[in-house]
Amino acid sequence: MFGVIHIPHFGLQAVLRTEPETGRRPAALVDPSLSKSNLVQFNEPARQHGVREGMSASQALARCPELVIKTRSPAQELAAAGIVLQTAFSVTPYVEATGPGICTMELKGAEHNFIGRGEFPRAPNFSVGSRPETENALNIRDSQALAPPENMANKLVRDLAGFYLDARVGIAATPALALVAARVASPVMVALKAGEFVETLPIEALEPPAEIREILRRWGVRTAGAFLALGKDKVAERLGPEALELFECVEARSIRPLKIIAPPESFTEQMDFEQEVETAAPLLFVLQRFVEQLARRLDALHLAVAELHLRLGLSSGAYYEHVFKIPSPTADVGALFRTLQTHLETVRSESTIISVALAARPLPPETHQFGLFEVTLRNPNQFAETLSRLGALCGPDRVGTPVPEGTYQPDAFRIKTPDFNADTLSPQSSALSPPIFRGPALRRYRPPIAAQIDFRQDRPAVVRSEVCRGAVLDCRGPFVTSGNWWETPGWSLEQWDVQTSDGALHRVCRRGDGCFVEGTFD
Repeated sequence: MFGVIHIPHFGLQAVLRTEPETGRRPAALVDPSLSKSNLVQFNEPARQHGVREGMSASQALARCPELVIKTRSPAQELAAAGIVLQTAFSVTPYVEATGPGICTMELKGAEHNFIGRGEFPRAPNFSVGSRPETENALNIRDSQALAPPENMANKLVRDLAGFYLDARVGIAATPALALVAARVASPVMVALKAGEFVETLPIEALEPPAEIREILRRWGVRTAGAFLALGKDKVAERLGPEALELFECVEARSIRPLKIIAPPESFTEQMDFEQEVETAAPLLFVLQRFVEQLARRLDALHLAVAELHLRLGLSSGAYYEHVFKIPSPTADVGALFRTLQTHLETVRSESTIISVALAARPLPPETHQFGLFEVTLRNPNQFAETLSRLGALCGPDRVGTPVPEGTYQPDAFRIKTPDFNADTLSPQSSALSPPIFRGPALRRYRPPIAAQIDFRQDRPAVVRSEVCRGAVLDCRGPFVTSGNWWETPGWSLEQWDVQTSDGALHRVCRRGDGCFVEGTFD
């Protein structure tokens, strides 16, 4: 048993998918790579208004003034093709990318998988070849009343409708018959009995060349069953190899092997803007939909987002790229979108934006069993979002944990951002040893307070500052440190611990830019 997913006017649907509110309006597609700007695809509302193939854009607008004309986008077609393949892989691992908007599946074992999960129970008195009485992909009969093959097809239609793709699914005994069934489905066609299905199938469903279609019309051949009755040898002799290929399509005995592909590992949404984007509002509007689509695609495969890769195409020809590492893989749309929004609020570009692409690297979702005395983060994503917002307000180099540098220079440190991949410290290793008091504590001033110091025999004699003033009764020092002598300038520092006339203990220092009171001893 084989199944085929068919997306009618695939190029147009791929473009309209990012604008679902436009999908119900008359719309058509033009291909700028062609020499003539004629319409290459149009939807059913446009057909009802008199739009036909081969019309120019002006002719179509004369027939239908409210027609929406879109430009073909290979990038959006690539993203839509990935969605179709990933949806097919949610049913079976035997998938073939047959063509643009066409995906063929071998459904061996898939029926038993659905029954095993209790999702699609087999219904009695099922008439093979019947069509579901639906008006659209979202209006489908209760699965309890359908047989597993039709339920499977309905599930695919529902999943793709969630991505704003109007799909047709056909199931038959051969790949070719399944493709024909998908073309005439509305939206599902199960045709496991090839003879009954082909007997009344219109010959136009095979999409024969115009010359062969005209010959068959003259012969009075109106259905595929009548076409098969001509015989394979007679068809090949009189109509040539093209008609023979049509004959093999509806012949139930011709089963071709599928070109099985590996499941796609990239989850990408991309879009080329018709007008250049100058502000963040329209960009964030598109990115929010991208995040929703990526989260839905990953959730269908029981995966979560571990990393987001943003790529903005600029009108200058350059690209802006940024990688967002998600601390804890998640499919939460709100958390993922806020990560993008917080970063883009700080981005400034001299050029306008002409394209955007968002790719997600998937990983299985993480699960944690928290202990009573465990100190790990409960919500790493929320903590990372808070750090991002603080970084946007204060600067990314001012948010994190201060870590001392490997030098004797006072106050030399760097800001280290949290490492969410590091192993959580055990309570034993994170426990602090009891402090050892070796004297009075120094209360340091940030920054040091400027002072005027009189020196006698290179020792402080009188100190005048905001926090202390008076003669020095006792002094210890100097404690001299220096470093980075190989750089210009290096650094050097002289420190003294002094007792002033009021009995207070202070630490004073002298360096190249003057004298200071560094702190007071408690």
